Amino acid sequence: MNTIVKEKPAKKQKAAVEVPAQEPESIFEKAIILRPISMNLGNIETNIEAVLAAVKEKSEQYQDVTKYIGDEKQAKEDRALLRKQRDATKTTIASVLEAWNKPLEVFLNGGKQVVKQFDLAINSIDEWVKNGETLEKDKKREHIQTYFDGKNFDLVSLDRLFDNRWLNKTYDIRDVKKDIDTAIESVYGNIKILESIADHGMTAKALYLETLDMGEAMRRVENLKANAERLAREQASREDRAIQEQVARNAAAERREERETAKEERTLSLVDQALDLPEGTTAAEVKEEILAYTMTFNGTKEQLFKLREFMTANGIAYRKGYVFDNSDHARQVASAKKIEGTIYSFIYADNADARKTA
Repeated sequence: MNTIVKEKPAKKQKAAVEVPAQEPESIFEKAIILRPISMNLGNIETNIEAVLAAVKEKSEQYQDVTKYIGDEKQAKEDRALLRKQRDATKTTIASVLEAWNKPLEVFLNGGKQVVKQFDLAINSIDEWVKNGETLEKDKKREHIQTYFDGKNFDLVSLDRLFDNRWLNKTYDIRDVKKDIDTAIESVYGNIKILESIADHGMTAKALYLETLDMGEAMRRVENLKANAERLAREQASREDRAIQEQVARNAAAERREERETAKEERTLSLVDQALDLPEGTTAAEVKEEILAYTMTFNGTKEQLFKLREFMTANGIAYRKGYVFDNSDHARQVASAKKIEGTIYSFIYADNADARKTA
């Protein structure tokens, strides 16, 4: 597409600077037409250098806007002319780019097809090679499994010890067998160490067989020990509290009995007066009632021995008895121990005594 830039002669009466008229087909008008001269793959020739030089020279003339003073119409026409030439140049550039890219696109598409053909052949061979490698690995795995089974080791399965590197061609089967022997000996050694742990040996071994991590097993055993110690302290504290509470209830019951005894003594005194017994003689002395009283005691062995000594020293008779959850259990024990006697029910009266005291 050829576009010719033509300029109108400047109006002398309006232009501050006269622009001499140019002859048609000037070098600028010829050079401004951008066109490819020749083009092939990897090479393109155009008249771009001549066009650039001509446009640069002419552009400098148009940049001197003093010539348009008083002639706004001419300025607008020149601006429209330049825009038209610029758009034509852009169109030419786009067409050259398209023409240049077309053979390149054809070449690239063809190149991709060439690569695809190579890939088809390579993939076929690669699949065959991989199938062969898989068969070799499967055969080696069977060999390893057979060796492991011959060790008669059943604490953990082979999968727990398996190292995928064993299947590599570069990993000799003799080294694999050494690794298996070492792993088995390690498990046996760790189990022996864990068996020496007091109280938690069996638990430690079970934890170790879950993870095969000796460090983790030892940490969990330490946690078990710490928990057991805390539970033991809590149990001791709970039992001590129960004993103290029982002692407090016993003390309250004793105070209540003292009050009741004092009341009974006052009543007996009135009876003595009514019976008009000799001085120094009471009704209680005439006939003292023997009471049977059943209690259970909690204390250390030393405390219970002292209690028995006290009762013996004070002429208090006592008998050994058993406390059971139910009468059926009591009958079973009585029959097994050949104990003859009546089976009685026994109820702790702590709650009732506490209510009375309150």
